[in-house]
Amino acid sequence: MSERTERETRGGTEPSSDRVRRARVFLLLVTAAFLGLSVRLFAVQVKDHDALRARREKQRLGLVDVRSPRGAIRDARGEILAVSVPVSSIYAVPAQIADPAALGRALGFDVASKLKPGREFVWLKRRATEEDVARVAAWPGVGVRTEHLRRFPHGSVLAHVLGMTNVDDQGLEGLERVLEPVLAGESERGAIVVDGRRGKLSYPESEFGAADVELTIPLAFQYVVEEALDAAVERFHPKWAAVVAMDPRTGAVLALANRPAFDPNAPITDPKAHQNMAIIAPYEPGSTLKPFLIAAALEEKLLTPKTTLFCENGEWKHGSRRLHDHESYGTLTVKDIIAKSSNVGAAKIGALVLGRARMKKWVEAFGFGEKTGVEFPLEHPGSVAPRGWNEFTLTSIPIGHEIAVTMLQLARAMSAIVNGGRLVRPYVVRRLVSPGGDELWAARLVEERMVLSPRVCDQMREILVEVVKNGTGKNAAVEGVLVGGKTGTTQKVDPATGRYTSQRHIASFVGFAPAEDPRVCVAVVLDEPQGAYYGGTVAAPVFAEIVRRGLPHLK
Repeated sequence: MSERTERETRGGTEPSSDRVRRARVFLLLVTAAFLGLSVRLFAVQVKDHDALRARREKQRLGLVDVRSPRGAIRDARGEILAVSVPVSSIYAVPAQIADPAALGRALGFDVASKLKPGREFVWLKRRATEEDVARVAAWPGVGVRTEHLRRFPHGSVLAHVLGMTNVDDQGLEGLERVLEPVLAGESERGAIVVDGRRGKLSYPESEFGAADVELTIPLAFQYVVEEALDAAVERFHPKWAAVVAMDPRTGAVLALANRPAFDPNAPITDPKAHQNMAIIAPYEPGSTLKPFLIAAALEEKLLTPKTTLFCENGEWKHGSRRLHDHESYGTLTVKDIIAKSSNVGAAKIGALVLGRARMKKWVEAFGFGEKTGVEFPLEHPGSVAPRGWNEFTLTSIPIGHEIAVTMLQLARAMSAIVNGGRLVRPYVVRRLVSPGGDELWAARLVEERMVLSPRVCDQMREILVEVVKNGTGKNAAVEGVLVGGKTGTTQKVDPATGRYTSQRHIASFVGFAPAEDPRVCVAVVLDEPQGAYYGGTVAAPVFAEIVRRGLPHLK
């Protein structure tokens, strides 16, 4: 055999034996590792299970709610009205704070009072500054959490619509409260965890998003409304004042403002300023109620606009009651009874023409005494004859007494007169949009019922235009725009005597524009104005200013 053949033969046998030996060693090692792992798993899952579980639980410092940033609220044109911005908040694990006094010096307040024994988690400073965060960034047992602060860029504008949130970014009032499930999105419970050395803290983060809300209100139009209202408040100093504007065709709320107002960015200082009086405060509407019972008599074909009634030269005795007009009127047409706002004429139509059954039916048909269904919280349904129907009720309701309405009810009822007879449901939320921009929900027109025929609506629009042209509403006129409406001047009840007093009044106006094809219906109320109190003097000019400056924004 040659030397080469001998080497090849030895090369084919000796390496084979080495491979076998190495394989056996590897198998032994794998088996040993597997056995060791099995023993370890047994120890972890069975023998040491309770001890390890206790150790893990020591690293979990309680459960907390974890929320994503609230969704934004936008106006009808997409302008931001409310948004959540990130802020840093400092928290601590009391058991891990070795030197509370030193930590207190770093933050500038007494920390020890917050570190109560037995508590696993405490907030030290919500909405902390960057300097505060930097001073405690490496402090054992102290962590920093990114929270979200609700901001309202336009301050008090639309405050009674938007509402406000608390320090935990939860809705307290207005749409922030009503739409809490939508704006807050999903929340989950998560544990605050420290590492094995119980030093570094980690805070769970939410993976959920929230929807944005778009309103029916154009911000530019809202600004016009608030500025007009502010001017009237500065001049007449009422106890409260409010404006509601809505699209009579759809029920979309176009503006809502109350005075006094508040800034939702600031803490609550005057709870009364937070009250949405246009929604929660029913009042006796006075003469602004007259058009609705006149419309009822026209619909029942009991009268025509040209029918005449004798208005008793300004004083009429019905049963044991005497009614008076602000002027001495003789014979007036139905049209003039509204234009001149005759109490005697309206009371006669109610008591002698309509009667109790018809009057009750029509007051309810126009939606008085029931909630409108708008999204705001605490809406009041108003009341009709709250003390029951008596000998005075038939002459009281036609002139706006013994009935309490909200401003939104009044605007909705007037909308039915000018939109062809449909009682529509008011709404302020236009649509909901997902974080990705998809439309989740959109509002739709809701017609509660047909109230009037188009024939009567045409007659009433003509009558209400006459109120502004030649009647008590002349101060509501707008150059270049044909408008209609009705004034109201209501005596209030003196709480001390239980009787109506000539010292306290509610001035109001409800109207629409343009009269040929109404795009907006506006209700204005000032409670106890000073210096002047007639609705035509105090409230009608507010309507005129809103229409003059605001109507272009609705186009």
